[in-house]
Amino acid sequence: MRTLTLLTALTLGSALAAPVAYTVTDIESGNVVTAENETDIENFTATTTKIGGTVSFDAAAKTGSADLTVDGSTLKTGVAVRDGHMVSADWFNFEKDPVIKFKTTKVTYVSGDMYKVEGTVTMHGVTKPVTADARVKLTPANDVTKSMKISGDALAVSVKFDVKLSDFEVKHPAIQAGRVSNVLPVSLKFIASNK
Repeated sequence: MRTLTLLTALTLGSALAAPVAYTVTDIESGNVVTAENETDIENFTATTTKIGGTVSFDAAAKTGSADLTVDGSTLKTGVAVRDGHMVSADWFNFEKDPVIKFKTTKVTYVSGDMYKVEGTVTMHGVTKPVTADARVKLTPANDVTKSMKISGDALAVSVKFDVKLSDFEVKHPAIQAGRVSNVLPVSLKFIASNK
């Protein structure tokens, strides 16, 4: 009888497990997007806190999905002239189309809090497949999350992947000259909440 009760509880537990919807918070201290340029002659990091979107996460099944956007026009490198060039039509054309989209197509659990993610990036009018490493950590609502003004449970997500600029039709003499790398490591870190 005890085995049957335990089996029923386990079955019920899995039947009740379901994906939970989370929305990226607007807490700028918890959200950051970076794209790093490292070459022999110029190093800089472009950053923004303007990330939005939704994540669906099933903690029991260890799977989920994400549909995220980044406002490319808000990326800053610390040099105003360079920032102006970056949003222009010569580079990313963020003045005309500022939205960068990241959407998952498959999420595979690896171990601990780590996942392998397949998805697409849309930028500069081009959509390309991407493979990323992701860390997902769920923290149930508590005094600390409330003090940070996070409503409900907090889902901390960190995603890293490479973006090849030429794949997105970004071709600039600075790339050919070796000042800007054609492949930029990109990182998205954000907090999402289920309330």
